[in-house]
Amino acid sequence: MHSQHIEDMVRKLTPVLKDKAKAQKILTRYWRNKIAIVWETIDVHRAANECEVALTEKEAIQVLQTLHNQHNAQCGLKWEDITTHIKENVLGRKLTQREVRLFVHHDKLTIQR
Repeated sequence: MHSQHIEDMVRKLTPVLKDKAKAQKILTRYWRNKIAIVWETIDVHRAANECEVALTEKEAIQVLQTLHNQHNAQCGLKWEDITTHIKENVLGRKLTQREVRLFVHHDKLTIQR
């Protein structure tokens, strides 16, 4: 597990932790012999924008949950799986030409509210 993910976990737990440093040490030790590939909704939004559509956060979460439930552990989860799922399920709304230009030229994501 990358240290940034462990730091994020500790940050989320901070309100209920007595010793942040100890929690980080425990999590680091826990993850030392494991790996986890982390996909976030921001990845789903980026994939959707590549397909020239905008998803809501709720739709992006649903995509992650569906792909997690359906994935084949031998094949893993690929970027193409995300874009294919979005296209096949006709998710989101079409991006405007302006939104497409902002994404292509300035890497600005459009997330439907």
